[in-house]
Amino acid sequence: MKKLSTLLIIAGLLIALYPVVNRYLEQQEEARLMEALELQMSQYDVETETMEEYQGLQELFISYEEDQGYEEPNLEIIRQDGELLGSIEIPKISAKMPVVQGASDENLRTAAALLDGTSSIGSIGNAAIAAHRSYTYGRFFNRLNEMEIGDHIIITTPEAVYTYRVYEIKVVEPTDLSVLNRNSRDRVVTLITCDPIYVASHRLIVHGVMVEETEIS
Repeated sequence: MKKLSTLLIIAGLLIALYPVVNRYLEQQEEARLMEALELQMSQYDVETETMEEYQGLQELFISYEEDQGYEEPNLEIIRQDGELLGSIEIPKISAKMPVVQGASDENLRTAAALLDGTSSIGSIGNAAIAAHRSYTYGRFFNRLNEMEIGDHIIITTPEAVYTYRVYEIKVVEPTDLSVLNRNSRDRVVTLITCDPIYVASHRLIVHGVMVEETEIS
């Protein structure tokens, strides 16, 4: 009986500690991603020279293709699932987190994620970034409902810092794909999370348009 009581106490402690340990591991992964981004940015100068040479050759090739009457190819950069793209900061709600490619369950546990098939961050079009609403105050997009028109969204990548100004906030059905619409003029970011926070029957959408781009030298 004594052994059984001891085992029950140990089991109870393990159950009670599980959320704490799980949260700690997730925080460690978030910190690792942010450190990886800082390292990636510190190495960017060397990588930039190679990219510029490649882009120069690519532009010459495209010009040749156009002269020959061929259709311009799709130049959208292909990213690997889980690839670290940068970080997103929302001053209004004191939020900052890494951004990775692909909105899989695994990726969304520790970061915000750029949806596959949407525009690249900083490019013309609509870059859609999703994150969990989270039940923990201030974590991920937990406080996204506090944003207002005119607030800023700052996305930092190894190439540049992009600042967007919020111009529309709305709640839509989960099946409403019109929030991913894009045009050939604006550079838009769309933030997506569940709403209401404990029901998740709809999606909270925050649209921002780029107002400033600062290259990282």
